[in-house]
Amino acid sequence: MTAAAEFTNRWPLHGDPSRFMAAAAVLRAGDAEQIFGTRFPGEYVMTSVALLLEAVASKIRDHGDLGHEVVSAATDIAEHALDYIPRMRRFDPREGRGSVER
Repeated sequence: MTAAAEFTNRWPLHGDPSRFMAAAAVLRAGDAEQIFGTRFPGEYVMTSVALLLEAVASKIRDHGDLGHEVVSAATDIAEHALDYIPRMRRFDPREGRGSVER
């Protein structure tokens, strides 16, 4: 089977862009130092994953066919972020961080 034939017979899986965007927001608001034990490279990883989730959400909204593997992986990452990353409840600019809610 050629590469072109593989792409024409894909069955798209439609994810929930709002869940991807919510997970991206949680990742951006998360405290990398609390999660990874250090600010870097955790902050870079969290921001990069947030960008990927936003890109997948945008492509889904544009009715793009991303394929099962991409949407399935993005769904797994988004659900993991929403379930396990603490959310910032209140932000205190004097302290530079917020209180955490699980």
